Amino acid sequence: MDPYRDRRWYIADVHTHYACPDYPALAPRNTARALAHRWSSLARRIADLDGLLAESGRHGVDLRVLSAPPALVTAYGERSAPADLRRINDHLAEAVSTAPDRIRGLATIDAFGGDTAAAEAVRSVRELGLSGLVVDCATEGELLSSPAARPTLTAAAELGVPVLAHPISPDSMTRAFAGLGRFGTSLARGTINAAALLSLLHDGVLEELPGLHVIFPMLGMAGLSLAAATDEGEIMTARAPAPRRAHVYLDTMGFAPAAIRFATDLLGPDHVLVGSDWPIGLRDATRERVETVLAQAGLDENDAHLVAGGNARRLLALRP
Repeated sequence: MDPYRDRRWYIADVHTHYACPDYPALAPRNTARALAHRWSSLARRIADLDGLLAESGRHGVDLRVLSAPPALVTAYGERSAPADLRRINDHLAEAVSTAPDRIRGLATIDAFGGDTAAAEAVRSVRELGLSGLVVDCATEGELLSSPAARPTLTAAAELGVPVLAHPISPDSMTRAFAGLGRFGTSLARGTINAAALLSLLHDGVLEELPGLHVIFPMLGMAGLSLAAATDEGEIMTARAPAPRRAHVYLDTMGFAPAAIRFATDLLGPDHVLVGSDWPIGLRDATRERVETVLAQAGLDENDAHLVAGGNARRLLALRP
């Protein structure tokens, strides 16, 4: 029996990759052989907006939130040039304008670029109409709490837009775990993502910027688990008093029911979002998959509705 038989949810995938064709998607550093073999095909799909829209229609996904984190479009060891980021964001705004009811965009921002990065964040939201920011969660030497990233995070909080903190492939960890194949790549990326999450807690950024809304993929869940085991980490959980609650979100990347249940129990169902890492993730956000996995996670209809798309609509300030 279908536990949600009377619903017709709005489904929004907040973790969908799209790159300007002039800036092709690059494979992660020291990528696993299986992913490297797929990459040329993935890069073409990441630059194919028409194909993405057609696939979303077939899969019953109402909204895709498009993003190209700096590490996806910038060669390893190089910094994203401000002029390149402007062109990427200009193109993304043009792409969104072709189907604003079906796609929204997160501006590509080099969060560690200080005031210059913050200015591009403001331009992208206020002038281009993009709905939020995507940043690398770290560099080889800095985590997201770095003073260099503070202007961008402050701008996001003041603009009232979400920040997707995307994993990177830290060189030393990725090489150390290379023997694990794709699991090693994911472990390295998840570890640095978890560290970035913990840095926001440890260095007081979440308390300093109560208006900051930051999304981490499920890869970074270990950081949430570690934080929740401490008294100071309570501010990220649903137990925190409303005035002190920090707005940390997880997306469902991987679509594991137990992980989704853990996230909703800890953060609250209003702080978990559907996200697939399209087209890199091995499990796409089809309507059937979303409905099935949320039922398997044991969410009631109201909570499932929030995770499926209600939370995304609120974060992106979309009309009901």
